[in-house]
Amino acid sequence: MKDISALSDMRTASKLCQIGFLWQAIASYYEYNVSATHSIIGAIIGFSLVYGGADAVNWATPDKASFPPYKGVVPIICSWFFSPVLTGAASALIFVTVRTLVLRRANSYGLSFWVLPPFVCLTTWINIYFVFTRGAKKMLSETEDDWSDAKAAWISACVAAGVTLLTIVIVLPLLRWKANRKFEEDDRAAAKEAADAEAGAGKTKGDEEEEVRNDSKFLKACKSMRDAVMYGMEQDMHSKIDTNPVVAAIHKAEYAFSYLQVFSAVCVIFAHGAGEVGYMAGPLTMIWYVVKDGVLPSKVNAPIWAIIIGAMGLVVGLATYGYKVTAAVGTAYAKLSPTRGFAAELSTALVIMIAAQYGLPTSSSQCITGGIVGVGLVENVKTGVNWKFLGKTFISWACTLFVVGLGTGALFAQGCFSPSISANKVIYNYEQGVITLGQSVVRDINTTLYSYKNASEAGRLSRLPNATWWYLDRTIKAQVAQGRTWLTPKTTGTVLSQNALGYLYTSLSLLSNTSMVTLGQEQSYAGASTCNSNSFNPASPAFTSTCGTVRPLRSMPPPQNSTTWTQTYPPPASVSTVTTTAAPATTTTTSG
Repeated sequence: MKDISALSDMRTASKLCQIGFLWQAIASYYEYNVSATHSIIGAIIGFSLVYGGADAVNWATPDKASFPPYKGVVPIICSWFFSPVLTGAASALIFVTVRTLVLRRANSYGLSFWVLPPFVCLTTWINIYFVFTRGAKKMLSETEDDWSDAKAAWISACVAAGVTLLTIVIVLPLLRWKANRKFEEDDRAAAKEAADAEAGAGKTKGDEEEEVRNDSKFLKACKSMRDAVMYGMEQDMHSKIDTNPVVAAIHKAEYAFSYLQVFSAVCVIFAHGAGEVGYMAGPLTMIWYVVKDGVLPSKVNAPIWAIIIGAMGLVVGLATYGYKVTAAVGTAYAKLSPTRGFAAELSTALVIMIAAQYGLPTSSSQCITGGIVGVGLVENVKTGVNWKFLGKTFISWACTLFVVGLGTGALFAQGCFSPSISANKVIYNYEQGVITLGQSVVRDINTTLYSYKNASEAGRLSRLPNATWWYLDRTIKAQVAQGRTWLTPKTTGTVLSQNALGYLYTSLSLLSNTSMVTLGQEQSYAGASTCNSNSFNPASPAFTSTCGTVRPLRSMPPPQNSTTWTQTYPPPASVSTVTTTAAPATTTTTSG
């Protein structure tokens, strides 16, 4: 846990972390699928470099107990390269498996429904295991040994088996019934449309021929151009499906996978929340701890309200301004069908959740892009992927770190190092308190000093002769006058913090070098054996020991720990001049 000495600067940093929002909005407007993870981490790196230099950023710290065995920025950036590659490989494997075992079989429509149970079982197990080993583990166990990973694994397996059984018994029959009813309705509508077209075909054709005979050559040319332009838009795709049994079977199987894609989309949403919401709630929680307690804890648990704020922001952003990126992801990278989308989404969910299990902040934007590219490469390496748009997206990923980092660093530098009214008020109140405390110490010394004035003038105090008394009196008055001057900033202007602290150190050193603080004194007179020896021997009372030599405060740094009064002012004419040394007179202050 680290103490935050400049709390006002950290509050400024908390506001500037939001610079990532501007870059996200601009990139979304131009349909670039940039990563919120990149923006958040880039913003943190940006203001950290400005605030504390390169040492303020945890680049790579060895940690053998974790995977990977390093913590910091470098392993996070490495995961951004590995995660889309792994997602692409996983999506390609899933799509090839589905295409080989389902789509290219004679009974592809019937087989398509049986793809759901095994994927539901696997994904549910990973989801539940993730919940039990990450978030719920802290609430379900009082100690770390109460809820082990092995216990979470078999409970997750039981839950996954139950969900899979419900899928087979309830969900599959329902999906099959809905799909069959849809195809039956489509067949009836197509048959009715064909019958209506056949009934009116003769009349329509004759009318068109009559109109063509009466039209001018110009209108004929316009009609020909119109037919040529609209040719691709007026083709009856359903007729191709009806006449080609292979295409028709694939079409039905793809439609069945549209229901399966809903499940894979839910998995992506779950994984997205496990990653992106955590990245948003983490900095917010840290800022909240700094503002509330003034400390920077090494580990924090995000409160539920921070998670809710992150989730609400994610939902509102997607609903209001996410349509551009949604359209780009769904159409620009590669040709997608329900099976391809199912493979890309399911692989994305698996990679993100597995990475989150090890604490790696992967980017969901990069993972889904890698998944889409993976299924596109299965179709065709050259034409299956829109490489131009993918290149623009990759450039936007690289620019995110630099744009957000530099923007945040620039704004933070302006806010951190420019004069601040609130910060100046805090510093002013701090300096006033320090100087006032120093004055109080000096005034107490002065009060004690004047209580020994008569005894010093009479020569009754061996350690405080009259000349020494006058020198000490002048030194105290000079210290009080200096503090009074610094307490009026209209006269002196800015008072440096080190001057205020030096004033307090000098006052405390003056107290240390000219007095002895004793506890439990009953009598106090210089030269008398009245110091408390803490003796329990009746023959040697506790208040009959000779006072020891005065020692300076050892906790003070030089030169304050050796500060002594000096001959600043000449003594009165009736007082002979003496030379003072670092062994000052002793005034006893009583307590109790």
